[in-house]
Amino acid sequence: MLFIQMITIKYNKDRRSGEEMRKINEVRFENIPDNDIVLDGNEYYLHDDRFRKSKVFPYSEHFKVSERVYIDKDNENYTIFYSPYTTHTGDRHFKSVMTLKDGEYGRIVYNEREATFDGEWYYIRTTINLYSTDTSKYRTKMFFRKEADHLFEDMTYLRYCGDYHKA
Repeated sequence: MLFIQMITIKYNKDRRSGEEMRKINEVRFENIPDNDIVLDGNEYYLHDDRFRKSKVFPYSEHFKVSERVYIDKDNENYTIFYSPYTTHTGDRHFKSVMTLKDGEYGRIVYNEREATFDGEWYYIRTTINLYSTDTSKYRTKMFFRKEADHLFEDMTYLRYCGDYHKA
């Protein structure tokens, strides 16, 4: 089974100071809730902190974790694909960034910048932890390893352009 934890942190330009960004960058994993979820007969366990919920999903050929990440299962291994593009045209170019074998732990970290309907910029940092193991290893602190076996980062330079003309 593949256990997945998705941590999404949204922040505005006021929180981009040194100390605030250090706190945001330190978040690599969190507790997952101790739910009464039936794990047997399912392939994917996903905890998404935006919704504060965990769900289990049966096997699917292409499991979509986010707009940028999806997973294929090949025999007992999981191949993780990533696309750096954020367009919503459906024309994405995914590339394989890691393959997880049984007992391996992977982490994907990426950021992006978006705007609200009224033009205010905000920033998003997403961390996806992935752990390939059997259901007996399910624990609330299962992602609390300091370093992942596989790490992929796509940290785009996100600048705020409004301060260029100030003296």
